Amino acid sequence: MQNFTAYNPVKLHFGEGCLKNLKEEAGKWMTKALIIIGKGSVKRNGVLTQVTNNLDHAGIPYTVFEGVKSNPEYQAADAAVKQGKDFGADGVIAVGGGSVIDTAKAVALGLKYDGSVWDFYGPRKQFPQHAAPLLAVLTLAATGTEMNCFSVLQDTQSGQKFGTGHPNMYPKASFLDPAFTLSVNAPYTAAGIADLIAHTLEQYFDPSFAPFTDAISAELIRQAFHWGLILMRDLQNLEARTQVMWLATVALNGTLAAGKKGGDWGVHAVEHVLSVRFDVPHGDGLSVVYPAWMKLKYGQIQDKLQMLTDRCTHSELTAPDFIQRLEQFFRMIGSPIRMADLGIAPEEDAGIVALCQANHARGVFFDLSEADHRQLLELARA
Repeated sequence: MQNFTAYNPVKLHFGEGCLKNLKEEAGKWMTKALIIIGKGSVKRNGVLTQVTNNLDHAGIPYTVFEGVKSNPEYQAADAAVKQGKDFGADGVIAVGGGSVIDTAKAVALGLKYDGSVWDFYGPRKQFPQHAAPLLAVLTLAATGTEMNCFSVLQDTQSGQKFGTGHPNMYPKASFLDPAFTLSVNAPYTAAGIADLIAHTLEQYFDPSFAPFTDAISAELIRQAFHWGLILMRDLQNLEARTQVMWLATVALNGTLAAGKKGGDWGVHAVEHVLSVRFDVPHGDGLSVVYPAWMKLKYGQIQDKLQMLTDRCTHSELTAPDFIQRLEQFFRMIGSPIRMADLGIAPEEDAGIVALCQANHARGVFFDLSEADHRQLLELARA
């Protein structure tokens, strides 16, 4: 088991009606707010109005930056920084899913920085010493970004997509009201479930010996199978929304990293190539790549797959059965499991491999060579 330091400074307000605490938190951290949203869904479902009403009651003026894409671009973050600086904002409030919160993390740093937020990403990262305080109002259960210090942005023009992390990217407080996710449609709900499972697997396959942490990971996946199916059968099931929201948060808030070296993240690296090149939803790309990766690396992960089989299926099945079970689950919730499901033709594979090489899409513990990338795509098409 690896030595570790457990640290998570995010104050989490969880449950129906928890946004009532926003007035107090905002008054504690900011005097003028920059609100960041996506393409308008939080306007239509009334969540933005609830946020602004809280700010009005707190006497905090605000400006709204709108237009963050589902695969967020650094250019939007730079534009939000400019709007925030022009307004004199000293705090940021993200209202949306992972793409909005990831963007807001960059913006919170950017308000204290003179250059582009893209400087925080890529191989040669640099960060300002401080960040503006960030509050996050989550409307999509998926990435866990509401309770961690990580962010992913892309440059669509160059085909680069990078993740980064810094202690100043932790939100000061996050608000998780499962009722805010009731309006999320079936495809995005399924993508969020696939995303939380993929986050769990990336850390689970870290080969460090941490049996208790691995047991938590296995139970999280079992719960995701259970509640994910319930939710996809009834998108208005608030209890299922609640359980899935909490699973997504725990999957990437540090709990599953205890005693580990940090996870592999090779599957995420490959998926980033798919999303930056074809603009596929992140969770959809993961549900295609992960089963293929398991088949590719089967000889190295057989024992850990068997443990997942034992804990998640409660039957006399063998390690390969877990891969089949995972694909079956993804199919049942409506997630893609083959490249053809994403509408990506075989003629694109050479370009995908080239971009994987250019973006260094390799795992930490399970290296992915150029030949591996080609074979991975073949398995994702089989």
